[in-house]
Amino acid sequence: MSIFNYDVKLTNDDLLVIGGPETVNVELEFGQKGDRGSLIFVGNGNPDSVDIGQTPNVFDLYINLKKDDPEYLMVYQYSYGLGSSEAQWQPLNKLIPNTYSGIEEIPFATKNYCTIPLSSIVDPSYIGGTNSSNFSVQATLATSAGYPIASSIKTEIVPIDDKDHLKITFYANEFDGVSWNNITETRTAHIHISVV
Repeated sequence: MSIFNYDVKLTNDDLLVIGGPETVNVELEFGQKGDRGSLIFVGNGNPDSVDIGQTPNVFDLYINLKKDDPEYLMVYQYSYGLGSSEAQWQPLNKLIPNTYSGIEEIPFATKNYCTIPLSSIVDPSYIGGTNSSNFSVQATLATSAGYPIASSIKTEIVPIDDKDHLKITFYANEFDGVSWNNITETRTAHIHISVV
């Protein structure tokens, strides 16, 4: 049994819909056709060695997506260089500047270091203006059997094949449950570098 009883009576059965016009015309073809705007191209490698499918216009951009290229994620702009009468691809900056993360195998039995090209860490225009104190390096060595590792690193800039590299030298001992011993096996180093 309900204690609420309501009587509902509709007195108006008309519905009025208010809206815009039935059609809208948008005219886009006014005036002369102008030059296209700048476009962004991507490719695997330096834009001078990659076919982008058309002739670039001044101010077009290009992004290098070739992962094993030292200029990976470099953004180029098609523009006139200083004193140049012809437009060409000019490097601007990396999309992810000033950082590097990677995994390196360190064969302690033969060498206790790894080298990383500076162009993989910083924009090539900065190379030559940096020294090893400009890099904050975090490195962790993987352990073989879960034993603790005590390690330190030394960084320096060294030339290899006429290109500057950051050399990271590892000094490490591992505790085997009884004593600390020099590491003589290959270990994986997880490396993160940022520019300070």
